[in-house]
Amino acid sequence: MLAVSVLPEIIVLRRRGYPPAGNVVVRCRKAHLFTTIWIPGVSAKALRLGPWRLQRCPVGGHWSIVTPVRRSELTEEQDRAAARSRDIRVP
Repeated sequence: MLAVSVLPEIIVLRRRGYPPAGNVVVRCRKAHLFTTIWIPGVSAKALRLGPWRLQRCPVGGHWSIVTPVRRSELTEEQDRAAARSRDIRVP
């Protein structure tokens, strides 16, 4: 049953070119970039909304909808900034 609920999320992420799991760079609605652990079907620190999450942004200290970002679309500085800004490590 878990596979049925997780599969659509994985399909949407892959079709959009995002990594489906692991350490993923995300962007909040205020354009802050940070790295978070993204596990389809699991969220202990965020509210899952399909391919999006409502979670706390460690850069701005606010709650926001976050979306995965394709690393290939980031500049080197943006990628470094996202790597420096990580949320809490609880998966």
